[in-house]
Order: sequence, then structure tokens, then C-alpha cells
Amino acid sequence: MRRVFKGAVAGRHLRSGLACAALLVSAVMPGMAQTVELSEGSLDLQRLQGQLGQRGDGTQSAPSTLDRSRGGNGVDNWLNMPPSQTQFDTRDPRDLAVGQGDLSQRQPSPLEQQYSRRGGRKLEQFGYDLRADRRLTATSLLNGAVPDDYVLGIGDELVVTLRGQVNSTTSVRVDREGRVVLPNMAPVSAAGRPFGAFRDDLTAQAQAAFLQTNVFVSVGSVRSIGVLVTGEVKAPGRYTLTSFSSLIDALSQANGIQKTGSLRLVRILRGDKSIPVDLYEVLLGTRTVNDLRLQDGDQIVVPAIGDTVAVQGDVVRPGIYELKSSEAGLSGVLELAGGAQRARGNRIDILRLDKSGRNQIIRDAASTAKVLAGDILSVELPRDAIALEGAAERPGGRGLGQSKTLRDVLNEPYILSSNPYLPLAVIDTEDPATRQRRYIPVDLQRVMDGAMNVTLRERDRVIVLSQADIRYLGSADVQAVLRGEQPPSVKLAVDRTVTNEKLAMAGAAVNLGGDEVAPQGAQGSVRRDRTQPGMTGSSTYEGRDRYAVQQQDRDEQPEGREGDGTSRQRRLIGTYADPQSPTGVRLVESDVECGGLQTLAALASEGLQQRYAVALRTGSRKSADTPVIDIRSCPKVFHRHPDLLPFLLEYAISIEGEVRFPGVYPVVPGAKAESVMRAVGGVTLDADSNAVEMTNVAGERVGSLSLGQLNQSTLNPGDVVRVSARVAKREVGVVKVAGEVVRPGRYDIKRGERLSELLRRVDGLTPEAYPYGAVFTRVRVREAEEAGFRRAALELEQSIPSVLASTSGQEAEQARQALPFLQSLIASLKSTRAVGRVVVEVDPTVLAARPEMDFVLEPGDELTIPKRPSHVTVSGEVLNPSSVMFKSGKAARDYIKLAGGETSAAEVSDAFVIYPNGESEPLRMGRFSDGSVPIPPGSTIVVPRDPQPFNFLSLTRTVVGLVSDLALAAASLAVISRN
Repeated sequence: MRRVFKGAVAGRHLRSGLACAALLVSAVMPGMAQTVELSEGSLDLQRLQGQLGQRGDGTQSAPSTLDRSRGGNGVDNWLNMPPSQTQFDTRDPRDLAVGQGDLSQRQPSPLEQQYSRRGGRKLEQFGYDLRADRRLTATSLLNGAVPDDYVLGIGDELVVTLRGQVNSTTSVRVDREGRVVLPNMAPVSAAGRPFGAFRDDLTAQAQAAFLQTNVFVSVGSVRSIGVLVTGEVKAPGRYTLTSFSSLIDALSQANGIQKTGSLRLVRILRGDKSIPVDLYEVLLGTRTVNDLRLQDGDQIVVPAIGDTVAVQGDVVRPGIYELKSSEAGLSGVLELAGGAQRARGNRIDILRLDKSGRNQIIRDAASTAKVLAGDILSVELPRDAIALEGAAERPGGRGLGQSKTLRDVLNEPYILSSNPYLPLAVIDTEDPATRQRRYIPVDLQRVMDGAMNVTLRERDRVIVLSQADIRYLGSADVQAVLRGEQPPSVKLAVDRTVTNEKLAMAGAAVNLGGDEVAPQGAQGSVRRDRTQPGMTGSSTYEGRDRYAVQQQDRDEQPEGREGDGTSRQRRLIGTYADPQSPTGVRLVESDVECGGLQTLAALASEGLQQRYAVALRTGSRKSADTPVIDIRSCPKVFHRHPDLLPFLLEYAISIEGEVRFPGVYPVVPGAKAESVMRAVGGVTLDADSNAVEMTNVAGERVGSLSLGQLNQSTLNPGDVVRVSARVAKREVGVVKVAGEVVRPGRYDIKRGERLSELLRRVDGLTPEAYPYGAVFTRVRVREAEEAGFRRAALELEQSIPSVLASTSGQEAEQARQALPFLQSLIASLKSTRAVGRVVVEVDPTVLAARPEMDFVLEPGDELTIPKRPSHVTVSGEVLNPSSVMFKSGKAARDYIKLAGGETSAAEVSDAFVIYPNGESEPLRMGRFSDGSVPIPPGSTIVVPRDPQPFNFLSLTRTVVGLVSDLALAAASLAVISRN
């Protein structure tokens, strides 16, 4: 006992010292002073005192540390335990550390930090995350059958059932003499005997005492045992367990072993015996927990950790392992780490400390090598290996012994995947002298043809690009970055993010970038981040890039380029116009990830666009200039190799014109044009095989090449190739003929085709046709009219406020009266669809007599020939705007009277007529004139409003002209709709 007490004090743990003192008291006091035998059973006074929280003097007190350690999980003691704590949490809830997790366990230990710094990777100690159920109390009941090798002891409860001459069931405990006493039977010795042997003896005695009686024996409840846990555990002390508890249960009650403690040199002190225990045998499955069953009075000693080694790289369980001795065999250490992931072909390097504590490297260690304390084993691919990635059927590492040259790699059957880009591949190599990595472009087509070859070196990476990877160079994102603009995909992502934020602020539940966003005002946090607060223990590694690298797949991560940043997310930052920001612009992180675009944007921000002048040549229009833009997702190869995208653009050529996929294509100097033309899909059917133009980087141009001559030539970075289209004799598009023609429909036209030719193709006009009222529309004219309407509406909107502010008196009153009309006019200008009507002559006889009126057709033209009308339309400021029957010889005033006459706001002197062919002419009506202009059928008479109320406007004539244009558009649409 003195040795136990001195050992606890030497451990400098207060709890351990208190527990040892309790053990001394227990040894001095007789057992009867602690447990009172009653007729109904036994009463544990110490446990009762712990539950009531009373001292010997009868006063109440809070449970002490010793009470809590002896009380197991402390469920009875902590009546006010917060609901957030689990039942097996024995820490004091008044402790501030409760609720924040075990920070000491989360934080890397000094040993882990030292190994991580030396090895350059995150390494953790093996075995210290072992967990077990801590809900063990002195009254725990045994579930299931008791094994025959269970050793009975004082306090075990046995249930004995007799069936035969005597029928009874008796519950009896092993008394302090170690016996079991049953009625009408001699005492049977039980303590210290296996349960199976005791059962056999009891059965024999019962059958000797009673005739034809069967005996059934089971364990009702097991006894409690006291175990002292000392050394490098988190909560040393004395714990009350069941007799079925194992070493793992005791260590779990003590909150586990600290990372400064040993897992392989644990000792169980049992009387004069010292039982060594190697917990690695339990963790690795070579020993069962039942072999580590404890007995009452055992002491568990966890010494300080012994010698250690670390294993990293391509093994099953990278980590830090403890050795039983100062050295071990290489194969034994690898076995602790689960062995290598690859069955063969591994390179094992050993980092060993020299006398000055510095790393020295033992390369390519043999399997018979010895591993010393402090060594780090690194299991990697052999250095004499290369890697193939990209557009390959079987990417990954290859040994240099089999693939010494690039041609050896390409000669493997089915090595490349579908649609590889052969004119240029990239070898990511390393200079053996300077260890600097650089890209080397190679022409795979020439390598496969035997025209060239490349000798590979160790750690080379052959990157084969696909057609999709190359076409990304001409995408809208890349072209926007080259112009110094925000990529369209980033803009879309930023707009989506801002929209979701606004919806969240409005109370809608949205999903923003994978994080749940709750409505504003809801309980709890508005945004749930992926990183939980309080987890600062991992900052030691997250703060250092080289420790944060997860070496899960060496073939997927380039070595030594861009640091280790390629393993981190590269989310592009976009801008959003925010008036509340001091700068007027808000920076928003998008969900677009592309390391290549980031590198290219950094170069573009330095004004280096001239370097990529040819790459910018294709697709250089802004996204606003065209309704369709080419937005592609960033290929993974450009995300893994951020410098690759700018490198390819430097070697780019531009192929334009009549090829299947015009765009930007990188080539090596001297590349065969035939190979590049195959990569672009060849020429289209509209290509002119004798009209190929090629311009080199010096500006020298060679034209009128044939496709055969082009295929025999070579291309260099910076060249521009244009394949011209054949001179088309047919226009792209059709014209539409409707109405009173013999064969209406859509007709394709040849270049230079005239109206008279089209009329002959439709077999002329029908007898009911009214050629004078034909409506001919053209797309270009319609676009010009619509632009004029929008411009006029804008001018009116801008002029009205200034005029209203500058007028006074009678003019101000006139302006207020005219305002509703002007607003209606502006609305009409915005809503009226322009027609694009052109006054033409469609009578075949007139066109034959006057060839100058026979014009050339354009794609999109429409010709509508109505039937001969029998009415005249009167609109404008008349009492009943309508269509009235045509009568030969009637004047314009007669038709106005038939429409009810003019209103008081009409200006008859400005009335005009719109003829059926679209021309217009003033009627020249006055007090003594009814208008001498003849009115043919199908005409429209327009009586405008008196411009007097609009004298305050300088645009009075403009208003009148706009009314005329709108009337003409309405008349034309009426004819088109009827036909």
C-alpha cells in the first residue's frame, strides 16, 4: 500500500492521491464497518452516504471529487444535469469546458505536431480515440448467460431452483466465508471457484440429499469491485465496477488514456503480480476484451508513452505508433499501419534523426531494415515512375522500366479515350538540377506517326487533353477574362446568390451554396456554417497549407506547382452593383471554381492581353451583343493545373470560317495543318476548297490556298487560318407571299432576284387582286421604325417635365389639358408594333413598262396583296370613326360627314389621306374647299387633332407626324390581318 500511495503522489495528480487515501482507509477498516448484513440483503453505507451527500456530522455537502470518482458515472449525484449532456458524462457541469468538447483531445499533441512538422503531413497518434460505454454502476445486472469460467466471489447473488422431491427457488449470496448455504443442505464452497465447477458440486450434493431432484443454478446479480486507475489517464482515481468489467471499462471510466500515456506498457497490479497488457493487441483484434477481466483491488497503471515511430503515405492507417522496444523491423511497423495500399511497387523512405536532431533520409529502404525510435516511414510510388492523366482510358502511374519514352506509353492498346486532342499534349516535368517544374508541349500525332519522341523522366506527368478541354478556350468565360470583364458564369452565380439573400431577408427559406438559410427573424442563426465554432483545435494544421493537404490520391494532385493550393477550393469572386456600398460595388463569392480562370484573371489584370491576342480573336464579342453565349463548366484538368490554361492560350492559333468547330486551338511549333483540321472536325459543305487564307504571327498573309495545300503546310502559335465560304447564289432565308396570288406561300430566293421574278413564280395575281393596295414589308425598315418610335417616346417623356416647369399662365393650363393625350401617345409609341411598310408597285404590267420600279428582294420580305376593297376608312377627330362605303366621285368632306363630322378639337385643314399603297397626301380642305384629292377605295382619311393645345411644345410638328405614322401602321396591319 505504501508503494501504491507513493506511486500516486509521484504522478502529481490530486485525484490519484485522494483515491489512494481512500484505498488505505478501506484496507484499515474492516469490511463489516462498510457493509451491514441484513435479513433482506446487504446495505452499502458508503454508497448511501454518497447518494445523500452527508458527512459524518450530519451536515449536507456537495459531492467531492472522490465521491464522484467512486460513484461511477455519477447519475445519482448530478440531479441538476443539463439535458444537453449525456448520461455518461461525469464532468462537473459547472466547469466552463463542459459543452465545448474535449479541447485537449481535439488539439494536436506536441508529439503529433513534431511528427507533422518533420513529415510535412498531418499525423495523429494511433489508438487514442478508443471509446467504451461508461454507464457502469455497482448495481448493473448481467445480460445473457454467465460463462462457466466466471470466478465467483463474495457478494455474488445466485438463484438456485430445485425441481423434483423438493420444489423451491432460492436467492442466496456468497457469504463472507466464501460459501453458499442452502436449506437442508451442507454449505458449498463458492468463492474463488469457476461458476461451472461450483454448479457441478451443488448439483451432486442436491442429488445426494434429495431423490430425483434436478438443480438449476444461475447468477442473479454480480458483485461490485473496486479498481484504482493511475498514471497517464485523464481522470485518475478509484472506480466501482462490476466483476464482469474489463480493463477497457476501467479506462473508459477514467475518460481514457492521455496522448502522453502508453498503450503498450499498461500494467495491472494484482497482489504481488504485475500483469502487462498491450492494448494494441485489442485494437488490432489479436486479443479479446474478456482476457482483460479485472478483480477487486486491482490497480491499473498507465505509464508515460514509450518510443514511437510514424508511418505516412500510401498505407492503410497513416499515423504515429508506439514501439515496445527502441527498434523494430520494417515489416512489423508496416503491419501496425495496416500494410501498404499497393501490393507491390512501393518506395519506402525513412526519415531518421541524426545526433543533432535533424532529419536524414534513407532512401529505398530494404524490407530487412531496422526502424529506430523517432523514424518516419514514408510509403510512396517509386521515383522512377510517370503519371498519365486527362483523356486516357487508364490514367495513373506507370513505371519507367516499361514506359521510358512517350511513344512507349502511347503504344499501349486503348490508351487514349475517345476524342483526344492530338496536336498538343503537355508534359509536366521537373528539372533535375533546380527542381523547378515546367510545361513542355508535345505533338501526340507526330509521336504516334514516329516523326518525334520524348524521353520521360521520373515524376513526369503526361497530360492528354480532350476536345472538350480545348473548346473551353473559346468559351464565354475565358474570352470575358481576356477582355478584362466578369465571366458570365460568375455573373449568373453572383446574381443567384444575391437573389437568394434577398429572398431570405424577405422571409423565404432558400438554399444558398449548400448552407441552409432560414427566414430572417427565425430563432437561431440565419446561416448555418459548415465549420462549427469552438473547433479551434485544428487550427494548427489548417493554418499551414502543407499540413492541410489530404494525400488521398497522389495521381490526382500535381506535385510542386502552385504550392499545395490545388487541393483547396478556388471559388471565383464576382462583383455586384450595390448602392449601399461605399464604393458602389460589392464583392460576392460565387460557387464557380476554376483555378485556371483565376490564374488567367491575374495575368489579365496586369495588362498582358497582348500575349493572348490570337486567343482573343475568336468569340471576342461581348455577351450583350448576342442572345446566345457559350457558357461551359471549367474542365477538371484546368482546376488541378491552374497554370495550364494560360500556357495553352500562349500556343493558340485561330481557325475561323467554314470549319465544323471554329475557335482557338493550341499547337506546337511546326504542327501539321492536316492534324489540326481533323481536330476541328474538318470543313463544312459550304467551304470553298480553293479559298483558304493563312496569316502568320508576323502579319504575312497567303491567300487563295486550296485545302490540299493547307494540309501540306505547317502551323505555328499565333497563326490565323480562315476557310472562306463559297459565293452563295441563294439568299439565306425566304420571302412570304400572301393574299390574292395564284400560289401563295414561302419562297426561297436567289441572290439578286427581283419582284417581277417572284410574281412570275407565284403564277401572277388573281382576278380579285387589288395591286394598288399591296402591303410590302421589310425587316430592316421595321427595325428602323421601331427604333424611331422608341426614340420619339423617349424624347416626349424627357421634354414634358421641363416644359411643364417652364410654362405659366395660359400655356400651363394648355399643358395640363394636353398631358393625358401625350401620355396616351407615348404609350402607343411603346406598344405599337412597327410594320416596316415600303411603298412598292406590284402590278406586273407596270413593272414591265417601268423596270426601275422592279427592286431586288431580301430575305424576310413579305408581300400581301388584298382583294379590291369597297370602303373608305375615316379615323381621327370625327364623331364616329369607322369605314364607310366607297362611292365614286365623292370628296373627302363627304366621307367625313358620313362618319358624323369632325369634333370641336379637330383641325380639318391638316387632314390627310393614306392611299392603299401606303402613300399619304394632304387633303387641303378649308372653309370653301371640300378637298380636291381623289379618294380611291381602301383609302384612310385621318383628321388630326388641333395642334393649338400643344403650342407650348417645340415638337408640335413631331407630334402630328407621329400620329400619321401610327395611323399608317394601323392601316397596314389591318390589311395584313385580313389577308
